[in-house]
Amino acid sequence: MTTLAGLDVGTTHTKAGVYRPDGTPVAQRRAATPDEAGALRTTALRLLAACVAETGAPPAALGIASMAETGVPLDAGGDPAGELIGWRDRRAVREADRLAATLDAAAFFAATGLRPSAKLPLARWIWLRHHEPDLRMACWAKTADLVAAALTGTVVTSPTLAARTGAFDIRKGAYLPELLDLAGLDPGRLPPVVSGVAGRVTASAASRTGLLAGTPVVIAGHDHLAAAWAAGVRAPGQVADSMGTAEAIVTPVAEVPPAPAGGATVGPFVDGESFCLISGLSSSGGLVDWLLEKIAPAGHPDRHRWFTELVGPPERPPTGIVVQPYLYGRAAPEPDPHRTLCVHGLRPEHTAADLGRAVLEGLCMHVRWMLDAATGGVPPASVTVFGGPAANPTWMWIKARLTPAPLAVLHEWQGAALGAAQLAGRAIGIAEPPPPAVAEPAEATPEWDEAYRSGFLPLAAAPPTSEEAR
Repeated sequence: MTTLAGLDVGTTHTKAGVYRPDGTPVAQRRAATPDEAGALRTTALRLLAACVAETGAPPAALGIASMAETGVPLDAGGDPAGELIGWRDRRAVREADRLAATLDAAAFFAATGLRPSAKLPLARWIWLRHHEPDLRMACWAKTADLVAAALTGTVVTSPTLAARTGAFDIRKGAYLPELLDLAGLDPGRLPPVVSGVAGRVTASAASRTGLLAGTPVVIAGHDHLAAAWAAGVRAPGQVADSMGTAEAIVTPVAEVPPAPAGGATVGPFVDGESFCLISGLSSSGGLVDWLLEKIAPAGHPDRHRWFTELVGPPERPPTGIVVQPYLYGRAAPEPDPHRTLCVHGLRPEHTAADLGRAVLEGLCMHVRWMLDAATGGVPPASVTVFGGPAANPTWMWIKARLTPAPLAVLHEWQGAALGAAQLAGRAIGIAEPPPPAVAEPAEATPEWDEAYRSGFLPLAAAPPTSEEAR
């Protein structure tokens, strides 16, 4: 029986799995993602080894997906030379603002498909140059690159991860020396960009993981895109709604658009042939986690189950409370890194359940806004939703009321780990069928459309108040 292994190094959890090519899981493991680079690498390899041991036969290939912007400087020996800098780290806000003020925005987007922001590694490298001048960074590694290097002995990256650095030309497939120079770097200090097999498992890594020495390792790249691939979203007209700590709307396109589309960023897709628009909401499941820290009973063994019971049953009208869900600023469709979390219309008679439902409503309404902007208001053929939050029935019921297209919800879907495994199989010539996702027809819901257009949009699209601006 041919099997494929996948790793997904996510913001909150790291997931490992061994799958048949059709997506059937043979073994799966997950654990909290550590904040320290060495511990993260150890955790990923430990989960992988547990899955391989359970299957009884080594997989034919391994794929690794990860967060797009999180990374760590490495020394000349390939070990971490500094701290792991997460994509939510805000240290480089001033550097990003300076980039926005000095760079030609149109030219920067045309080359990179991005806008200057504090989460781009380019802004972090500039920060490191000025604040840690003694740091000896021989190379920069994204988290997927870090784990792959532990298995193969070589630091390389994928096009979809290189494209999120802020210093990579997405059309030419090469780093931009003039941008790297702003951080005192040159292309030689960035990992080579490799499509397909990135390296092969060394003998020492084989003994540690149970993989066979020589097993092909593929850096499957950006986790949201790998998950979209596994969900069968692979062509224009299809849209993926990838949910986790953050949430991303992924829209495959045939070519790079000439100008930003509704605040979306653009980059290569995981097939190595096409491109995709990405509209991101940085605080989706993360916002719910933040709320639970405030309102869930202390010491409750399962806060998410408590929250599901609190906000259920699903079938209720809009609360009338409008939540702008911007815990970490807004990236799309109207970028504003200084936008804040705001709650409008909260009254004394509202309960904790109302507030919880209002947060879900605000998240779903913002995703609707991103979807409308990315598609030009033309409903796509289908929207496929997956990720941990998809297990919340109230959240999915509200999303279905607000999505103007047939919606398929994939429950308990290990998207990015499976996508990484399938992309590894693709790299060695093993084809896989798309999953049998069946989209339910869009429902006409005038009251929810009215709540979105008359309640949410006027507040979200309006300029921030003086209090919000501070």
